[in-house]
Amino acid sequence: MNRNDRLRLWIVLIVIAVALAFTWPITGRVNLGLDLKGGAHIVLQAKDTPENPVQEDSIDRLLAVLRNRIDQYGVAEPIIQKSGTDRIIVDLPGIQDPAAALELIGRTAKMEFREVIAVSGASRAELLADEPIRSNYDDDFQFLDKKSQWEKALADFDNASADFVARSANIEGSIVAASEEDGRFYLLGQVLLSGGDLKTAGVTPDHLGRPAVSLTFNSEGAELFEQATGRLIGRQIAIILDNVVISAPVVQQRIPGGQAQITGRFSNEQAARLSIMLKAGALPVEVEIAENRSVGPSLGADSIKQGLEAGLFGAGMVLIFMLIYYQFRGLAADVALIVTILLIFAGLIAFKATLTLPGIAGIILTLGMAVDGNVLIYERVREERKAGKTPAAALESGFKKALVTILDSNITTLIAALVLFYFGSGSVRGFGVTLSIGLVASVFANIVVTRAILQLFIRNKKGGSR
Repeated sequence: MNRNDRLRLWIVLIVIAVALAFTWPITGRVNLGLDLKGGAHIVLQAKDTPENPVQEDSIDRLLAVLRNRIDQYGVAEPIIQKSGTDRIIVDLPGIQDPAAALELIGRTAKMEFREVIAVSGASRAELLADEPIRSNYDDDFQFLDKKSQWEKALADFDNASADFVARSANIEGSIVAASEEDGRFYLLGQVLLSGGDLKTAGVTPDHLGRPAVSLTFNSEGAELFEQATGRLIGRQIAIILDNVVISAPVVQQRIPGGQAQITGRFSNEQAARLSIMLKAGALPVEVEIAENRSVGPSLGADSIKQGLEAGLFGAGMVLIFMLIYYQFRGLAADVALIVTILLIFAGLIAFKATLTLPGIAGIILTLGMAVDGNVLIYERVREERKAGKTPAAALESGFKKALVTILDSNITTLIAALVLFYFGSGSVRGFGVTLSIGLVASVFANIVVTRAILQLFIRNKKGGSR
């Protein structure tokens, strides 16, 4: 065995060892796409409003905010991309709670601090829940008297709400908003400071140990917050999120340093989502959910099972055919094919690519193309043997003549695969990823692995001339 043959064999062994190190154990190492792992597929439609119209850069800014939110949420391999001029497609593999993800990416998260001018009494929901029932009273007189009081309280609430709206029209910058916690209505003054003054947000326990969201303002926001709390001691400041009152604490003292806390009946997950939305910033335009589709993990498991069965069956048939038709050279082709599969999965893991169901089809297609390269080489070698050359010379000449054709066919296909990856989306991109990695792996296996094995066969006088 000459120096070049030994070098080629060592390259093959090193590549196989590195690939095995990347892929073993393979369970849980490959990122699975939405169609294999399950999750949420959401299409967001940007809404054009007079206050916040959709402009040329609105979708790009919307993409940036969504990526920031989803990255902090910890979703592995999300797909976030534009669709047309005013839509965004979001695929979130592995999401177990699609409703929570929907709230995270679809909520505007516009935060404001406002002075509380007035607040209603009991909420409408509380009043409706207290509607008198005849069976609870001894006679009709007591029931009718109680029902009359209830109807008056309900009318007073509606009148108070209407009065808030009328008063708001006469107070510049004021709004009427309902409380998320108890449904009361608040008449709120001008904005004291907003989410734009926020530096960071995080989850911390409140004084009772319940989950709360702590806020830290920038230097300008800290100054505004200190001035507001100093002026409104003994009064309420409402914390508004998307025009809903999240909390309305009473100011006990001037608060310097730009620190605040949003308290409420939060679970740990709700507090975490709220802090993420506040840190990532408000969506630049309003959005509505155009499509919301969940893919269950059971469907993903079925897809994986069927894809693997199809892949194993196809690979098995190819391996058997090559072994029967080309004998020892078929064995070399089979080894090269196994190395190709190993390199494909090593590439998926190394580049943290996402495997989708069309991606499995791309792998199966790659295996067929890898065998096609070996067939081309072997036929060239057979022609050289018929011309009277020795096995070693025929092998050398056959590889040189087949090399140009193999490179041409694979490069043109690789260009198409890269186009699919760059311009495609979702499963189309997954097909492009696996096809691209598979093409590179198959060319290496054809040119280097197959040749090294055949050279080894010839040197040991085990090659066939068929």
